[in-house]
Amino acid sequence: MFSNSKILNFATFIILINLVGAAVFEKDVNLTMDQKALLDKFKIRMADKLPHEYMQKEIYLVKWLRSSNFNLDQAEERLLKNLEWRKEQNMDTIHSEDWSDMWGADFRYFTEGRDKLGRPFMVVEMLTADPRKIVLQGNGDRLVRYVDKAIDEACQLVQELGEKYGNMTRGNAITNLDGFSLIKHGCIRCLPFLIRNVVSFSQHWPECVDKMIFVNAPTEIEQILTLARPLVSEETRENMFVYGTNKKVWMEALRQDFDLDQLPPSLGGTKIYKGMDKENFDY
Repeated sequence: MFSNSKILNFATFIILINLVGAAVFEKDVNLTMDQKALLDKFKIRMADKLPHEYMQKEIYLVKWLRSSNFNLDQAEERLLKNLEWRKEQNMDTIHSEDWSDMWGADFRYFTEGRDKLGRPFMVVEMLTADPRKIVLQGNGDRLVRYVDKAIDEACQLVQELGEKYGNMTRGNAITNLDGFSLIKHGCIRCLPFLIRNVVSFSQHWPECVDKMIFVNAPTEIEQILTLARPLVSEETRENMFVYGTNKKVWMEALRQDFDLDQLPPSLGGTKIYKGMDKENFDY
């Protein structure tokens, strides 16, 4: 039998978890009267320029406006550039393209997991990924496009679930850096492509991610993060959480937001994602 104190502590824990998530959601959807007036103006400005229905929704438009500090001209310029980029990159059909070469190269990601608030999160495993090999084979541009595809897929999932349930505006991302090496993952020839992806994420998917979590980070990763930080927004920098190789520390951090039945074995959980290889099971 549970004692009253244990039940109370458990209830308090659940309430705190929901309050933290609700705070992010409330921050994203609550506007002052002046901000709402600017959003209405922005919506009118963009009304005949947005090719998709989801882009016309306030929850989408406000992300561009808020990440532009509610500067209408800047928000419009950024969104129009994004639309032009999506057209040039054929982003509307990118998910129907054949990406078996990237998946076959073990550059994999998974979006099946849900955090304690029901929000989707992406898991990226670096153990089997070899961007150096891909770049040396002359496929660096394709790798950049593949990463753009992964980000777009994850952010579309957030948008779709947000429309369905009405209580989420962002997801999360977990990168397991176990097996990371500067030679394979941070090679000189790889860095330009890595930087392009960092810039692309910042430019094309504002306010898509709540937390970007890195675990099993070796000291060498600090060099890459130092290069990447000036390229992303202040909000993105604040939402980056980097944990070293002490499993007890990063497991404690992960369990604040994720149940073990939603995490893969490589992250201390029990969930086997579709397409996950045996390398990710043996932990």
